[in-house]
Amino acid sequence: MSELLKHSFFFAFATMLSRFLGLFRDAAFAHYFGRSGEYDAYLIAILLPFYLRRIFAEGALSSAFIPLFTRKKGDEAQKFFSTTFWATLIATVILYIPILLFSDGIAYIMGTGLSDSLLTLTSNLMKITYPFIIFISLWAVISGVLNTKNIFFIPAIAPALTNILTIIFIFTSSYFFPKILGPTIGFTIGGLAQFLFVWCFLKKTGFKITFDFEKKYINEILNLFGPALLGVAISTFNTVIDTNIATWTGKGGVSTIQYALRLYQLPLGIFGVSIANALLPKLSYAREMKNENDYSKYLRESVILILFFSIPSTFGLIFLSNQIISLIYEHGNFTSADTFITAKTLVFYSIGLPFYSLHGIFVRTYHSDLNTKAPTLISSIMLGINIILDILLAIKFGIYGIALATSISGIVGMFLSSYRSFKYFKIEDLIEILKIIIASLIMSLSLIYSTLIFNSNFGTIIQIFIGIFVFFISCTFLKVKYLNKALKIIKLKK
Repeated sequence: MSELLKHSFFFAFATMLSRFLGLFRDAAFAHYFGRSGEYDAYLIAILLPFYLRRIFAEGALSSAFIPLFTRKKGDEAQKFFSTTFWATLIATVILYIPILLFSDGIAYIMGTGLSDSLLTLTSNLMKITYPFIIFISLWAVISGVLNTKNIFFIPAIAPALTNILTIIFIFTSSYFFPKILGPTIGFTIGGLAQFLFVWCFLKKTGFKITFDFEKKYINEILNLFGPALLGVAISTFNTVIDTNIATWTGKGGVSTIQYALRLYQLPLGIFGVSIANALLPKLSYAREMKNENDYSKYLRESVILILFFSIPSTFGLIFLSNQIISLIYEHGNFTSADTFITAKTLVFYSIGLPFYSLHGIFVRTYHSDLNTKAPTLISSIMLGINIILDILLAIKFGIYGIALATSISGIVGMFLSSYRSFKYFKIEDLIEILKIIIASLIMSLSLIYSTLIFNSNFGTIIQIFIGIFVFFISCTFLKVKYLNKALKIIKLKK
């Protein structure tokens, strides 16, 4: 069995467990807080460390660290790791100072449409949530080491700890005032738990945290980190714009965006991010060895595998959006009217799912070549398109326009990032992708007809299994090669 596919499976399986815990967490939020202003404040407060996590941890740092780390051996690799660890700790701690001093202004920038009382609440919550980024950045550095040593499950399962602790504090929120303070504290403690968890497995790699801090390694990583930082920061600013505009669509606007995004990001995180993260060390090593055959094989496998999962996921989210939102969120303070608004928002987000998944793959091809400037330029173009469309479409379609603008910018970004990779693909790959699309369309018909029969929450679960069954049967009749590869991964056969 392909090594890339096997590692992608372990990464995806662990991510799936964490993401489903995330869904349970969001269901708890929906029950206790609904689409409330208090929950809007919490979401904006955790978005700041979320944005910074994408910049320092999952985005620029990983893109710069892993390709460089794979090129180093022995004592040099140990010193490079330790230098990166301490530099990351110092940088994130220093950044905490302006957050403490200017949290009021930051809260206003991110939520100009909030009332004064909610802005004050948001500011206070930000001061509590920021330490999360310190812990998660350190988690990212250690996870990078684990990934290069083919340990993917441990880093991927670690985020489940944040979800578990947040859920516990949601259920005990009645002991806090305001109640939203409970899950805010749980969120930050969860970040600490994530870091400590991967740290316990570091010794299995043969590396340890030492007091090495060498300037040459700082300069080396900054040469890549700088452009990558700009690229991810641009992409992150994109989300800031979305959130800010959402605050002007009325109370609960930010909540609606986030409830829809959680479901949209479920397949994106399980399949898109998992495969992309497993791919980067492989591409980097193939480039270092100047092995074009392996490079082409890994790239082609990852693209088709991502489409194998993301295309049917897109159709499923579109045709079952209302039922899925109702099943997960519609209880307690979350009403049927909230379900309608959130489901429609989810549909517009889902359109961009395959394109964002592919964009993540094609961007990794630049990172494997130590090229961070091209992704930065592409991110800048995507940002410009999204801002313009956010304003134009939000005026006409409200909250739905924000979701549609995000999808359109993702489509553009995918085509811009993929152009240099076309040469690696063959006609047989296009035929395979076409078969996946046909199987997904057949699955969609089964979902449409089953909706006429099932109209309960339990019925929704049955519909999901019907859709999965029909898709796999269709792939069997169409002789989709990647169906067999996926089954081999699940059975863990070589």
